[in-house]
Amino acid sequence: MSDVTPQARLLRALAWALSVVVLFAAVATLRAVLDGEREIAASDVAFDANDLHATIQHARRAASAYAPGAPHVERAYQRLLAVARGAEATGRPEIAMLAWQAERAAVLESASFWHPFSERLEEANRNLARLSASKTLAEAERTETAQRLFKEAQNQSAERAPWGALLAVGLLLAALGLAWFAARALAPDGRIAWLRGRWGLLTFVLGAALWAVAAFHG
Repeated sequence: MSDVTPQARLLRALAWALSVVVLFAAVATLRAVLDGEREIAASDVAFDANDLHATIQHARRAASAYAPGAPHVERAYQRLLAVARGAEATGRPEIAMLAWQAERAAVLESASFWHPFSERLEEANRNLARLSASKTLAEAERTETAQRLFKEAQNQSAERAPWGALLAVGLLLAALGLAWFAARALAPDGRIAWLRGRWGLLTFVLGAALWAVAAFHG
């Protein structure tokens, strides 16, 4: 007959269960640390190469590989913060938005029954809302500018249309005048009968004058 009491058996079972849980947590933590360190190293390489898209992608993965107290997590969030602020300072809001989106995604991916970085989630949401509002305003301004330039171009085209027509009329009259002059004034023996070709010459001069006026004003 066994001397082990039911209470001892219960404590032993709890100890084995706790050991399994701790072992599982240790393996998961080790994997998160290894993955996180690999990703933050890749982010460092991409950052040194000025590849901001790859920098953001690897930093997000490093931040998502959450383990309590793991140094790569804080480094990853600091990297995303640096990219976001630097990109916005240099006039690249689209890169800044990617960095804030990556920070938000990393917080949500590393969350379980509790959120270890709720303040970073609020920071990311706040900056995304701000940049989205600025982008909407900029797009509205660009649309308004494009519409204004298109309207101005339409007005200019409408103003120049009569001069374009006059330019064509002038060229047509000049061509007709030359043809008329050649048909009437040039004799078979090569002599020029200026009097007979006077109307063709006048038509040419009139067409040339109209062309010159249209070209000057157009």
